Amino acid sequence: MQAILENLKSLGWRRLSVLGGTGLALVLAVFFGLSVITTPDYVSLYRDLNPADAARIVDSLEAAGIRSRTDTAGTAVSVPAEDMARARMELASLGLPNEGTPGWELFDEQSGLGMNSFMQRVNRMRAMEGELARSIQTIDGVEAARVHLVMPEREPFSRERPTPSASVIVRGSRQIGMKQAHAIRSLVASAVPDLAPAQVTVLSASGETILADDGEAGSEASLQSARAQIEDRLSQRITQILSARVGAGNARVTVSVDLTSERQVVREQTYDPDQRVVRSTETREETTQDQRAASGEVGVADDVPAALADAVPGTNSNSSNTNNEIVNYEIGGKQVETVREPGDVERMSVAVLINGIYNVQPDGSVEYEERGPDELERLQALVQSAMGFDEARGDSIEVVSLRFMDYSMDVGEPVARSFTQVLSENIGTILRGLFALGLVAAVLAFAVRPALSKLMAANGEVEGPKAGGLPAPDAAPALPGAKAPPGLPGQSNVTQLHAGQQGGAGAEQVFHSGTVLDPIPEGGEEMVSFASVQGGVQRGWINTVGELIEREPDDAIKVVKSWLAEGSAT
Repeated sequence: MQAILENLKSLGWRRLSVLGGTGLALVLAVFFGLSVITTPDYVSLYRDLNPADAARIVDSLEAAGIRSRTDTAGTAVSVPAEDMARARMELASLGLPNEGTPGWELFDEQSGLGMNSFMQRVNRMRAMEGELARSIQTIDGVEAARVHLVMPEREPFSRERPTPSASVIVRGSRQIGMKQAHAIRSLVASAVPDLAPAQVTVLSASGETILADDGEAGSEASLQSARAQIEDRLSQRITQILSARVGAGNARVTVSVDLTSERQVVREQTYDPDQRVVRSTETREETTQDQRAASGEVGVADDVPAALADAVPGTNSNSSNTNNEIVNYEIGGKQVETVREPGDVERMSVAVLINGIYNVQPDGSVEYEERGPDELERLQALVQSAMGFDEARGDSIEVVSLRFMDYSMDVGEPVARSFTQVLSENIGTILRGLFALGLVAAVLAFAVRPALSKLMAANGEVEGPKAGGLPAPDAAPALPGAKAPPGLPGQSNVTQLHAGQQGGAGAEQVFHSGTVLDPIPEGGEEMVSFASVQGGVQRGWINTVGELIEREPDDAIKVVKSWLAEGSAT
């Protein structure tokens, strides 16, 4: 321990600071790498949850020993990828997550003790609403639904029984059409006793009334429902007939319908003078006679009747005839009374957008071409026939051919993620990979390489000089007086002396206590014969050993002692 402290003191404060900082950085890197490696990959378990359901799911997972985490909004729960299946089975056994509003499971954990009739009715209504909401969500295109039931009770001593009603709010991945709305209305009406289909109102999440009670004419709900039905029916009809020509997905149709909201009564009466019929004819004939006295005479002649006037002298008689004819004619006429109830179509407007034609050129490229005016006119005539076009009503229609927006146009390709985003999303995987590569490199450098070096040295596979090289240490002959190559295992000053083969040329550097000695001269061809060495030893090796003994007498004595100990042991 004292030697370690002395060695540290000999390094100096600067080297100690650098060594400490390097060690601290290595420790932090190791801990950071281990934390990245041991951190699992989290995958989404459930999304679009309300915070209450998410909290129950997290508590259940923690109780089961499964790690989990949520997003900042508390609407998504993620678990490690390897625990996904186990987490789903664990939550399914607990009935989580709840599929919207709870259904008949409200009665699973409740007993009849302490439950009054009011609570039973409330729970029954909640269960029916929850089950209906779940059933509605199974319809294609419906993502979420809420059902509200109104089931009034019959008042005591009342002769009339109130009728129930229902309201349904749906939210879908696309616009909810009349087909889905009628299916929802039929489902709810069939599931609730004494509920008429007309009493079910279907609304969209955007606040649009899709279906409503049509009993009250002129109400806003009924008008919206009728308008939605007409627009949806016309859009489907026009799209279907256009798709047969331009192809599916190449036509966009928008229909706008204006409906009357007031009740109108129009009375019209017309007369046709050409249509005369004699109704009655009246003929009158009148004859009058009178008698007057002669001029200048006064008497009773004026009072004498006409029949006796001739007998009276001095009188003059006059008579006149009058004929009158009256003809009464009946002139033809027409009286019309028109009643317009709320909800009648007042005006329709249709806008049609049609994609152009894509022609494939001989070189394989695609060229866009607008549709010609003649084709557009023919398509417009088809649309007019499909919608029931009425110019007198003020209907309008517009058919335009324009290129649909797509990512192959010159406006630009889809926006891709940048390198920084990709790097930030995969930083954990990248760090784990780098740490694994570093760990493998460290194992190869500090464990595999030394082991291979020792194995090759033991098998005599250490590579020598290319020309006139020396054999491996195990194959080299020992120095005079030794049976094996000299060595001092366990000593700090280890000297390895390699002897050349007989007749071989070359030299090798001899390392001693970290100091490189001069190489053995290659010109020493003279060989010295020893009884213990087959073939002799070059004189240059003998001279080198002599120099070593003169320079390091103590180490040389230790080597000789070890040789003697090995010889006595054998």
